[in-house]
Amino acid sequence: MLSGRVRAACYSLLVFAGACGPGDAGDEALFTPELIHTTAVPLGDNPSLALLADERTACVIDSYEVRVRCVDAEGSVVGVFGREGEGPGEFGDPAYLARGEAGTVGVVDSDLGRFTVFEPSGVYVSAVVLPSVFQPGPSFGAAVSGVSLDYMEMLRGDGSGSLMTRYEVDLASGAVVRQEGSPHGPWGVECGQVIHGIPDRREGWGFVACEGHLIFVGDTGDATVLRAPMYVPELPNERDVARLEETLRRFNRERGFPISQGVEEQVDDYRATPKNYHLSTGQQLFDDANRYWIATQRDQHEWSWLDVYENAEYVGSVRVRDRLQAFDLLGSTLVVLVDRQVGPDDADGIPDRALDWYDIADLPFRR
Repeated sequence: MLSGRVRAACYSLLVFAGACGPGDAGDEALFTPELIHTTAVPLGDNPSLALLADERTACVIDSYEVRVRCVDAEGSVVGVFGREGEGPGEFGDPAYLARGEAGTVGVVDSDLGRFTVFEPSGVYVSAVVLPSVFQPGPSFGAAVSGVSLDYMEMLRGDGSGSLMTRYEVDLASGAVVRQEGSPHGPWGVECGQVIHGIPDRREGWGFVACEGHLIFVGDTGDATVLRAPMYVPELPNERDVARLEETLRRFNRERGFPISQGVEEQVDDYRATPKNYHLSTGQQLFDDANRYWIATQRDQHEWSWLDVYENAEYVGSVRVRDRLQAFDLLGSTLVVLVDRQVGPDDADGIPDRALDWYDIADLPFRR
């Protein structure tokens, strides 16, 4: 097996041939889309992102100010809304964003357990109470759909029970109009742990598991288990390590603990452990054609990678610049929230954050 450094070199040089070893793809499976716009956004530690219905407006969570910021592709601010509190339009902990079919944006507040709908300008529309630990789908209409994770089932990890519960909540009444557990195995994943799942657009599901495994369950209940062909165990680089250390120190500071409490031990363990295939549990989606897109932890230095699957088969990868944190798709537009590389002009040593818009109309494996 190739080292992570050699593997990264193969990607950077776009050498998708026999020299790069198992898991490589041909040139037809790699797509670097055209960057059409970029917009700076404030720093934050929440990667949630919503692309709205007009394909030219995107919203991010400004976690340090406990608010949401919406900008257009040219960089103009469309709206900034929310503040810390418990009243209408206020947030305890804004955790996820979703785009409304009518150009609205929905905000899941994990502390207050509610879903609040706004116009992109910040005008308050409505709010409903949510099931606990709720993660929404990328879009919503008259109802918001999402999933909740069963932590005990995740810790058990063998897939023998329903890991997720799928909900639909009517936005007018707040009533739960659908509630059902996800399909379950056991799936026969060698390493054992199933981590998270999302429903597709045809009553099926996609799950991520340990060591790069994916599980696709069709609407008939038939399951396909595979190891992601582009996954190679790769140790964290120093940029990954620095980001974790910053997160741990901030966690301690916010809770009044000694800043360095437990940090060194956790960082040492992280440095010695191969990264997951998936970037995070919130960064996968099924597009309008029911293709599964997953943000990966591959490289993430000069480039980041989204892998795409169709009918439970890998079909290609999309390469975007800088360190991907979140993404969304709408029509032929891909929008990506990224951390830039630290450059000579960054006196504070902190990477800038930006939204990049890409045109994927010519995606070679798009039908």
